[in-house]
Amino acid sequence: MRSFKHYYDSPILTVVAVMVSFWIVLPTALQAKTEMIEETVSQARFRIELFSGFAFLNPADLNLFVNHDIRFQEFTYDTYFDYLRDNGLIHSWSKDTKGARKKIKNALPFGIRLRYYILDFLAVSIGFEYSRRQHSDNLDFSYTRDELNGEAYLETLSFSPYGLSVRAYQPFVGIHISKRLGRFLKAEGFASGGPLFAKFTYESAWNYLWIIRGSNYTWRTYESNGLFEGDGTGTGISLEAGGRLSIPVFHKLEVFLESGYAYQVVKNVSGSWREEQIENTENWNGEWGTITDTFTAPWGTLDLQFPANHRIDGAEIEDFSLNLSGFRIRMGFSLGF
Repeated sequence: MRSFKHYYDSPILTVVAVMVSFWIVLPTALQAKTEMIEETVSQARFRIELFSGFAFLNPADLNLFVNHDIRFQEFTYDTYFDYLRDNGLIHSWSKDTKGARKKIKNALPFGIRLRYYILDFLAVSIGFEYSRRQHSDNLDFSYTRDELNGEAYLETLSFSPYGLSVRAYQPFVGIHISKRLGRFLKAEGFASGGPLFAKFTYESAWNYLWIIRGSNYTWRTYESNGLFEGDGTGTGISLEAGGRLSIPVFHKLEVFLESGYAYQVVKNVSGSWREEQIENTENWNGEWGTITDTFTAPWGTLDLQFPANHRIDGAEIEDFSLNLSGFRIRMGFSLGF
């Protein structure tokens, strides 16, 4: 006959004892943990929040810089060389590119928010958000023309750097209405607003080189460089509405995911512009506008729109706005105290 001590030392009996203990103790512990979370969440009238996310943008007036530069270069090179080839003035031409001009299409916002619950379902908040997007790249364009006399014309156009950037600062106040969905999940609708301070910069530093190559010679025919750069600042308004889901993870700590649409427009943008070409420098300061102009050449006509803070003879000018409106997605942490 086995002794009681033998059963006590048995691994099977030990496992059974542990399972029974978990069956009795675990539900009680989970219930206590749930009650503690619910209690601490409901008692946290003040909450401080840190967040970051992604903003979808389409600042059409600002992106006219890129549109203009792409279309003007294609007109003065690609369209021109097609004209020469189609009219029998050259044999052929080819192009190699490295890099591409990029538009501003999104931004990365991050910020901080302090909220106070007036009621369990109603809160007010103040906060600050900063967002930025910058493109700065080196671009190289190489064009080769095969002339009728057997020579090859090699033209290179390099940009170092070519860049466009935008920054925005936004203090805001908000109101939040929340509702619990089950034991843990909480849904919320919110609206916020405040002043918007924004700035953009544009830079295009270029170098041009023309080489003529024959059967037994290479001529470095012409070289030049220059710089176009500008900036603009202004103050506007920001209004946003959206929704949010949050869930507690530990004591008074929550994680949340929120999304909304923000109306953010800055008008009356002013700033500087500088051009440097062949030892000649020009500077302008003033309010930015959108210029509409027409460029005419033997191979065609090109209608262009581009930002400028100075008037151009014969060109129309319209209002310029720095429109940073779009959908936002944010994730963050919320700590109650």
